[in-house]
Amino acid sequence: MVRGQDVAAGGFGGAGPRTIFQIGSVTKVFTALLLADMAERGEVRLSDPAARYLPGWRGGTGSVTLADLATHTSGLPRLPRSLLWSALLHPRDPYARYPAARFVRAARRALRAGSAGSPYAYSNFGYGLLGYLLGQAAGTAYQALVTTRICGPLCLPDTTFTVPGPSQGRMAQGYRRGRAVPDWHLGALAGAGALYSTAADLARFLQACLTPAATPLEPAIRATLTPRQPIPGGEIGLAWHHARRSDHTVIWHNGMTGGFSAMIAFDPARTLGVAALANSAAAPPSPLDQAVLGALR
Repeated sequence: MVRGQDVAAGGFGGAGPRTIFQIGSVTKVFTALLLADMAERGEVRLSDPAARYLPGWRGGTGSVTLADLATHTSGLPRLPRSLLWSALLHPRDPYARYPAARFVRAARRALRAGSAGSPYAYSNFGYGLLGYLLGQAAGTAYQALVTTRICGPLCLPDTTFTVPGPSQGRMAQGYRRGRAVPDWHLGALAGAGALYSTAADLARFLQACLTPAATPLEPAIRATLTPRQPIPGGEIGLAWHHARRSDHTVIWHNGMTGGFSAMIAFDPARTLGVAALANSAAAPPSPLDQAVLGALR
């Protein structure tokens, strides 16, 4: 839990503040922050056509922008159709065997069919594509960009895309329906949900969101938190969902992989934030989601 300038992280059931979990779609807020940081540096613009950065694109720029991908208003489906067969064959690690070349072909088709300013529709495909395109724009792998530009400046040492050997002893085992399951490997869709993190790191990340002026990423953080589109029950910024309450707003994002659940949320008016991680997966809205949002009522 984070309140004002204070950071506290705990654990139970053998877990501690530096126990490592997969955080699934909470990765999206890091992808969005990378987008905002690159826009602040002048490397991309939110209004840029997404197709500008897609290798092998032919036939105009298309209407879908980077901002559309970041707000789930691109018209892209939740997942590439060409991924579904692979996911059915390998349900315990559904993204791992999806070839990057097939992903790029699917992205070309989707961007031709997509439409800027479409109604909100949550898309892992869109965020996987956004991460990939940011890497193309910078000429550097997306994962390296997040590590050096986001995790480094915000002092998040355990927020990574792979678990280093010395950290293996701190890695939680994921479970689904009481059975141990393997970690998910997102491959080309890393921007949608490939990060690992800890309670300590996520508490520090929430503190940065509550007090952006104290960080080196202040303009980018503020850009991600700015509401941009109305959605059912509130608004959306760059990745962040804004849930309206009677007298305040809670800003949140959750995540899930095959064996892990994650939830982070904060109330800017009360300078209060909560991060929670679990090594079990449950269909949304999970008990973890409900507990975190309940803590901010």
